Amino acid sequence: MFANLINWLSRPSSRAVGLILSVGFVAGAIFFIVFHFTMNATNSMSICISCHEMDGVYAEYKESKHYLSKSGVRASCADCHVPHGKTFPDWIDKFLAKLEIGSKDIYHHFIGTYPDKPAFEKARWHLAQNVLENMKKRDSKECRACHSLEAMLLSEQDKSGAKKHKSAMEKGDKTCIDCHTGIAHKMPEEPETATKNEK
Repeated sequence: MFANLINWLSRPSSRAVGLILSVGFVAGAIFFIVFHFTMNATNSMSICISCHEMDGVYAEYKESKHYLSKSGVRASCADCHVPHGKTFPDWIDKFLAKLEIGSKDIYHHFIGTYPDKPAFEKARWHLAQNVLENMKKRDSKECRACHSLEAMLLSEQDKSGAKKHKSAMEKGDKTCIDCHTGIAHKMPEEPETATKNEK
Protein backbone atom coordinates (compact mmCIF):
# COMPACT_ATOMS: atom_id res chain seq x y z
CA MET A 1 0.00 0.00 0.00
CA PHE A 2 2.84 2.39 0.93
CA ALA A 3 4.68 1.50 -2.31
CA ASN A 4 1.53 2.27 -4.31
CA LEU A 5 1.24 5.66 -2.58
CA ILE A 6 4.92 6.48 -3.36
CA ASN A 7 4.42 5.33 -6.96
CA TRP A 8 1.27 7.46 -7.27
CA LEU A 9 3.04 10.53 -5.84
CA SER A 10 6.19 10.03 -7.96
CA ARG A 11 4.18 10.28 -11.18
CA PRO A 12 1.98 13.21 -10.35
CA SER A 13 -1.30 13.22 -12.16
CA SER A 14 -3.60 16.20 -12.01
CA ARG A 15 -5.54 14.38 -9.27
CA ALA A 16 -2.37 13.84 -7.20
CA VAL A 17 -1.28 17.47 -7.57
CA GLY A 18 -4.80 18.64 -6.73
CA LEU A 19 -4.90 16.41 -3.64
CA ILE A 20 -1.46 17.57 -2.43
CA LEU A 21 -2.40 21.23 -2.92
CA SER A 22 -5.77 20.75 -1.22
CA VAL A 23 -4.24 18.95 1.78
CA GLY A 24 -1.49 21.60 2.00
CA PHE A 25 -4.04 24.44 1.86
CA VAL A 26 -6.29 22.88 4.53
CA ALA A 27 -3.29 22.08 6.80
CA GLY A 28 -1.96 25.64 6.35
CA ALA A 29 -5.37 27.17 7.12
CA ILE A 30 -5.78 25.02 10.26
CA PHE A 31 -2.25 25.91 11.42
CA PHE A 32 -2.87 29.64 10.84
CA ILE A 33 -6.21 29.60 12.69
CA VAL A 34 -4.81 27.68 15.68
CA PHE A 35 -1.68 29.85 15.75
CA HIS A 36 -3.66 33.10 15.47
CA PHE A 37 -6.08 32.20 18.28
CA THR A 38 -3.23 30.93 20.47
CA MET A 39 -1.39 34.25 19.99
CA ASN A 40 -4.54 36.17 20.96
CA ALA A 41 -5.38 33.89 23.89
CA THR A 42 -1.91 34.39 25.39
CA ASN A 43 -2.53 38.16 25.27
CA SER A 44 -5.34 37.84 27.82
CA MET A 45 -5.09 39.56 31.19
CA SER A 46 -5.77 36.28 33.02
CA ILE A 47 -2.69 34.68 31.42
CA CYS A 48 -0.50 37.73 32.12
CA ILE A 49 -1.30 37.89 35.84
CA SER A 50 -1.42 34.15 36.48
CA CYS A 51 2.13 34.08 37.92
CA HIS A 52 2.86 35.36 41.44
CA GLU A 53 5.63 37.61 40.09
CA MET A 54 2.96 39.89 38.60
CA ASP A 55 1.00 40.49 41.82
CA GLY A 56 2.73 43.76 42.71
CA VAL A 57 2.85 45.23 39.20
CA TYR A 58 -0.78 44.25 38.65
CA ALA A 59 -1.80 46.12 41.81
CA GLU A 60 0.06 49.21 40.53
CA TYR A 61 -1.55 48.93 37.12
CA LYS A 62 -5.02 48.86 38.77
CA GLU A 63 -4.24 52.27 40.29
CA SER A 64 -3.25 53.79 36.93
CA LYS A 65 -5.18 55.62 34.23
CA HIS A 66 -4.54 52.70 31.92
CA TYR A 67 -6.90 50.64 34.11
CA LEU A 68 -9.58 53.22 35.05
CA SER A 69 -10.09 56.47 33.15
CA LYS A 70 -12.69 59.12 32.35
CA SER A 71 -13.07 57.75 28.84
CA GLY A 72 -13.57 54.16 30.00
CA VAL A 73 -10.79 52.85 27.76
CA ARG A 74 -8.69 50.14 29.42
CA ALA A 75 -5.27 49.10 28.15
CA SER A 76 -4.41 45.50 28.96
CA CYS A 77 -0.92 44.13 29.62
CA ALA A 78 -0.50 43.08 25.99
CA ASP A 79 -1.58 46.50 24.72
CA CYS A 80 1.54 48.00 26.31
CA HIS A 81 3.98 45.09 26.24
CA VAL A 82 3.33 43.53 22.82
CA PRO A 83 3.87 45.40 19.53
CA HIS A 84 0.84 45.98 17.31
CA GLY A 85 0.27 46.62 13.65
CA LYS A 86 -1.52 45.36 10.59
CA THR A 87 1.29 44.58 8.16
CA PHE A 88 3.16 41.29 7.81
CA PRO A 89 6.39 42.77 9.31
CA ASP A 90 4.26 44.00 12.27
CA TRP A 91 2.92 40.49 12.73
CA ILE A 92 6.47 39.05 12.67
CA ASP A 93 7.55 41.72 15.20
CA LYS A 94 4.62 40.73 17.45
CA PHE A 95 5.45 37.02 17.14
CA LEU A 96 9.14 37.53 17.96
CA ALA A 97 8.37 39.83 20.90
CA LYS A 98 5.86 37.33 22.34
CA LEU A 99 8.34 34.51 21.84
CA GLU A 100 11.10 36.43 23.62
CA ILE A 101 8.97 37.85 26.44
CA GLY A 102 6.92 34.69 27.00
CA SER A 103 9.86 32.30 26.97
CA LYS A 104 11.84 34.48 29.43
CA ASP A 105 8.86 34.86 31.79
CA ILE A 106 8.04 31.15 31.76
CA TYR A 107 11.69 30.15 32.17
CA HIS A 108 12.26 32.46 35.17
CA HIS A 109 8.96 31.42 36.74
CA PHE A 110 9.75 27.72 36.59
CA ILE A 111 13.36 27.96 37.77
CA GLY A 112 12.20 30.18 40.66
CA THR A 113 14.29 33.27 39.91
CA TYR A 114 11.81 35.45 41.82
CA PRO A 115 10.38 33.24 44.58
CA ASP A 116 8.87 36.17 46.48
CA LYS A 117 8.15 39.89 46.20
CA PRO A 118 11.51 41.06 47.68
CA ALA A 119 13.43 38.98 45.10
CA PHE A 120 11.32 40.43 42.28
CA GLU A 121 11.72 43.99 43.60
CA LYS A 122 15.49 43.56 43.80
CA ALA A 123 15.65 42.74 40.08
CA ARG A 124 12.93 45.14 39.07
CA TRP A 125 15.07 48.09 37.95
CA HIS A 126 16.95 45.89 35.47
CA LEU A 127 13.70 44.30 34.24
CA ALA A 128 12.18 47.77 33.72
CA GLN A 129 15.26 48.92 31.77
CA ASN A 130 14.88 45.96 29.39
CA VAL A 131 11.22 46.82 28.75
CA LEU A 132 11.98 50.52 28.21
CA GLU A 133 14.87 49.73 25.88
CA ASN A 134 12.67 47.47 23.76
CA MET A 135 9.94 50.11 23.61
CA LYS A 136 12.45 52.77 22.55
CA LYS A 137 13.82 50.48 19.82
CA ARG A 138 10.29 50.13 18.45
CA ASP A 139 9.66 53.91 18.72
CA SER A 140 6.95 53.28 21.34
CA LYS A 141 4.93 51.31 18.80
CA GLU A 142 2.85 49.87 21.63
CA CYS A 143 1.83 53.36 22.82
CA ARG A 144 1.18 54.61 19.29
CA ALA A 145 -1.37 51.86 18.70
CA CYS A 146 -3.74 53.96 20.86
CA HIS A 147 -2.09 57.38 21.13
CA SER A 148 -1.34 59.52 18.10
CA LEU A 149 0.52 62.84 18.23
CA GLU A 150 -1.36 63.96 15.13
CA ALA A 151 -4.72 63.34 16.82
CA MET A 152 -3.89 65.27 19.99
CA LEU A 153 -5.76 68.46 20.83
CA LEU A 154 -2.84 70.41 22.21
CA SER A 155 -5.17 73.24 23.24
CA GLU A 156 -6.81 70.84 25.74
CA GLN A 157 -3.49 69.91 27.36
CA ASP A 158 -1.63 71.79 30.08
CA LYS A 159 1.10 74.18 28.86
CA SER A 160 4.01 71.89 29.62
CA GLY A 161 2.47 68.81 27.99
CA ALA A 162 1.35 70.75 24.91
CA LYS A 163 4.81 72.29 24.49
CA LYS A 164 6.56 68.91 24.76
CA HIS A 165 4.14 67.17 22.41
CA LYS A 166 4.46 69.98 19.86
CA SER A 167 8.25 69.73 20.04
CA ALA A 168 8.09 65.93 19.61
CA MET A 169 5.89 66.40 16.53
CA GLU A 170 8.19 68.98 14.97
CA LYS A 171 11.58 67.49 15.82
CA GLY A 172 10.74 63.79 15.95
CA ASP A 173 13.61 63.32 18.41
CA LYS A 174 11.60 61.78 21.24
CA THR A 175 9.47 58.72 21.60
CA CYS A 176 6.57 58.34 24.06
CA ILE A 177 8.51 56.33 26.60
CA ASP A 178 11.24 59.00 26.89
CA CYS A 179 8.84 61.13 28.95
CA HIS A 180 6.09 58.74 30.05
CA THR A 181 7.97 56.12 32.07
CA GLY A 182 6.14 54.98 35.19
CA ILE A 183 2.72 55.65 33.63
CA ALA A 184 1.22 52.26 34.55
CA HIS A 185 3.77 50.93 37.04
CA LYS A 186 5.95 52.80 39.52
CA MET A 187 9.49 53.35 38.30
CA PRO A 188 11.83 51.32 40.50
CA GLU A 189 14.88 53.03 41.96
CA GLU A 190 18.24 52.37 40.36
CA PRO A 191 20.15 49.91 42.62
CA GLU A 192 22.92 52.42 43.49
CA THR A 193 20.29 55.04 44.45
CA ALA A 194 18.44 52.51 46.60
CA THR A 195 21.69 51.66 48.44
CA LYS A 196 22.49 55.34 49.11
CA ASN A 197 18.99 55.95 50.47
CA GLU A 198 19.28 53.02 52.85
CA LYS A 199 22.43 54.51 54.53
